[in-house]
Amino acid sequence: MIKTSLDWSRYETNLLRKTHNLAHGKEVRKMIENIRTEVTKLSKAEVELRHGKKHATDDILIRINEDIELVEEYLLVAALIG
Repeated sequence: MIKTSLDWSRYETNLLRKTHNLAHGKEVRKMIENIRTEVTKLSKAEVELRHGKKHATDDILIRINEDIELVEEYLLVAALIG
C-alpha cells in the first residue's frame, strides 16, 4: 500500500522482481505498467494540490492501492500454482 506517489518506486521494483520466471509474467508486468500510469496521474495531482488547486488525490490513491492488492493476489496465486 502506498501513501504518496513517491512510495511507488519501491513497490514497483518489488512487484517486478516477483514476475521473473512466472508463467504469466508478461500479463502481470502489463498490470504493473498500468499502475505506473495511474501513479503518474497521482503525482501530477499531488503537485496541483500543493499549489493550492483542489484535486481528487484520494480517489486516485485508493484506485492505485486496489490495483496493487490485485497484482499481489495474482502473484500469490501464481506462486502457489507453480
